[in-house]
Amino acid sequence: MLVVLTAALWPVTAAQAHDVLKSSNPAKGAKVTDVSEVTLEFERAVKFPKVAVLNTSGERFQAGEAELRGKKVVQKLSGMLPAGKYTIGFRVISSDGHPRTGEIPFTVIASASPTPTPSAAVSEASGTPTAGSPVPSAEPVEPTLIPQANETGGSAGGGSSVFLWVVVGLIAVMAVFSAVISRRRRSGA
Repeated sequence: MLVVLTAALWPVTAAQAHDVLKSSNPAKGAKVTDVSEVTLEFERAVKFPKVAVLNTSGERFQAGEAELRGKKVVQKLSGMLPAGKYTIGFRVISSDGHPRTGEIPFTVIASASPTPTPSAAVSEASGTPTAGSPVPSAEPVEPTLIPQANETGGSAGGGSSVFLWVVVGLIAVMAVFSAVISRRRRSGA
């Protein structure tokens, strides 16, 4: 009975071993007015984070490398994002050594800020960026940086072969156990 119970619970415990994304800022589907960085919080500390913030044209808006802060991954942006739809794509290595990927869509809506002063409008029109103006990177997206993920943010496959071997082993143990019991019944009769 213990063997059958272990076999029944194996997929649940194997799935729980992966670190799951608990929350993000901005959250999935959120509508925000301004964003200067994105934050991803996992159940446990992860390693080797890669984060990309992309608009619908595939332009990148992240600045520098993602930072680890305990269970959080923080990615600075190249400036304030213009209004539009964006996706945070991430890839981390879970504490159990498995890669985890996912995507978080969000939307930046125009804020009700006052119109820029004439001096700011002139510097923007001349093409010279000012100290506070965003300068997005127009670098194309590498398909390997942000692989497609399933709904839970996990990678497909991987644990199924281990589960198969456990099931085969359990069946073999149950067959030996049945043979021993049958032999005892025959010798006792």
